[in-house]
Amino acid sequence: METSVVNGIRDVFNNNEANYQSSSLAHRKSALDFVLSHNFPDRKDEEYKYTPVNQILKKNFNFKNTITSKTTDFDFEDYFYQLEGNHLVFFNGSYQPFQSKIYNEICCHLEKKSNQSFHDIFDALNVAFYENSLKIEVNKNYRSQPFFIYYFYDSQQGQIFGNPNIQIVGHPDTRIEILENTISKGTYPVFINKKVSVHVKTNAEINITKIQNYKKHVYQIYNLEVNQDTQSKFNSNVYSFAGGLIRNNLKINQMGENCESHMHGLYLITGHTHVDNHTAVNHTHPHSYSNELYKGIVDESARAVFNGKIFVRPEAQKTNAFQSNQNINLSDEASIYTKPQLEIWADDVKCSHGCTVGQLDEEALFYLRSRGIGKNQAKALILIAFSEQSLEHIPFEFVKKEIDTLIRKRLIG
Repeated sequence: METSVVNGIRDVFNNNEANYQSSSLAHRKSALDFVLSHNFPDRKDEEYKYTPVNQILKKNFNFKNTITSKTTDFDFEDYFYQLEGNHLVFFNGSYQPFQSKIYNEICCHLEKKSNQSFHDIFDALNVAFYENSLKIEVNKNYRSQPFFIYYFYDSQQGQIFGNPNIQIVGHPDTRIEILENTISKGTYPVFINKKVSVHVKTNAEINITKIQNYKKHVYQIYNLEVNQDTQSKFNSNVYSFAGGLIRNNLKINQMGENCESHMHGLYLITGHTHVDNHTAVNHTHPHSYSNELYKGIVDESARAVFNGKIFVRPEAQKTNAFQSNQNINLSDEASIYTKPQLEIWADDVKCSHGCTVGQLDEEALFYLRSRGIGKNQAKALILIAFSEQSLEHIPFEFVKKEIDTLIRKRLIG
């Protein structure tokens, strides 16, 4: 890592040291030492071969000029979804309990210290710099109000470096539905390094839906790690439309029998937006199930990366695991890199994986045009039909409509 970047990271830590409780300082400094002894991934790192974070951040972000001020002219409630539920506010990466509205006070805890370990530079970066860790934990049999999590970033006065840290625990027989949305003001760069840890206990279900429609100067690394116990269910839905860099890391560990995991994603990107989805599902016990479908439409000079891994351990007999990545490339300047992977050590399983990269279906286009539909409209109809299959598993009807509007606006204008 270049000296200026190292010094910038160290300066950010030193300038905010007074905000940290002494009990957590040693853990933070240990994480900082890890960060300063490692490089951000570049093209030599296989996991980031097509997403050279080191080069992108050096070019677009200077840690020395980062602002951590809490002043803002956001009126947070103006951006709240007008639905009953738990409305949780983060500002510049820090949870704001007094700006949040919680349906049940015992749902959320504010923690200054996290015992989470770190296994890569971004984990360590988050542990070194998060200001507080939000823990969402509900009572047994909770199945009522959803959680709306808003991430506000104000870069009107300078660059922002935000490190949201969230822990989610679904106790037995609970159902938790979460919607995440990010809102930003200003034109200076924003670097978001988000870490979310999820534990889905026996017979629990957790659904997380993410809308990623950022400004071109917003760069995000999102690490989501999920541990599932026996007979639990986890659903992930991610919809990416714009941003400078979006890297979504999703790791699911099925730690008991009869686990069920669903992963659905759509990236519909143009301009110079770069979206990278890396997923991994680890099947360790019998009778487990995972289903993954990511779809992408890439235009202009945008770049999309998909790498999905499925691991079926020797003990995970009777596993059903399916993975598919489907892409449409609309431009000679756009790039799509896709790599599905399947590693199986069990012999009584049903597993499949595959990927496609193509252009518009000319036969379908001809069919629509032969019925009097103009070329642009026919093209849009085909792309809308391709995209909207990914909306079927969203638990929020109003979100389906919101994303459908974004799709149609992007494809029709």
